[in-house]
Amino acid sequence: MEKQEYVEEIELIKEQNNVEFEIYPMAVEIIQPTIKSLSKRYVFARRKSDRGQIYYGLSSFPDVAILDKKFNNVPNTSISEEEWSKLRGCLEVKALYNSLITKKEIRDVLENKPQKLEKEGMGQLIGEILWYKKVLYTNGIEWRYLHIDDYNDKLRDTVITIANNRIKFEKENPKETFDWWESFRNMKFNIVIVDECITENCIENWEDFIDKIQQIDWK
Repeated sequence: MEKQEYVEEIELIKEQNNVEFEIYPMAVEIIQPTIKSLSKRYVFARRKSDRGQIYYGLSSFPDVAILDKKFNNVPNTSISEEEWSKLRGCLEVKALYNSLITKKEIRDVLENKPQKLEKEGMGQLIGEILWYKKVLYTNGIEWRYLHIDDYNDKLRDTVITIANNRIKFEKENPKETFDWWESFRNMKFNIVIVDECITENCIENWEDFIDKIQQIDWK
């Protein structure tokens, strides 16, 4: 997508239908050169059925999942490491100009591990980073790339176990909500989320923005 086309679409969204769904196809087109060997699926409207559990993971369905082309979404009553490893990342999109959760807010949560995640969207975002490993986070103007520094086997096994515990709990208690953060915060992990600001304003820094997007390695 060329800059002028993107700017025009942003203005039309702002004037005609300012909802986050409008940004999904634009974001996918922007990253398309980096995912030619992968698959991208719009999963924001999935439900927590047996086929949807792997997309939900710990905390929420992202807007777009980036997958290995060999991934086969079969019904899951539990999720294996082999299946999980085929999740390559996701896009988390907010409506145009909506404030994004800041780098400092994420760092403070991971350092202090509060009993509850009070800020709206915080649990969803951290859960998606842990589950999908790589998250491109945007409101159409600001773009950030978040991923785990040193995603080791112990963290992987813990995350998959918590997700499977969630699935089991919610099947046995369909009217209750599983608190994945309560399970995770008690683990003795020093998690470092790398939060790379690709651009604070993609329109003002278009060439550098596209350059940095194309450097993302989803594999």
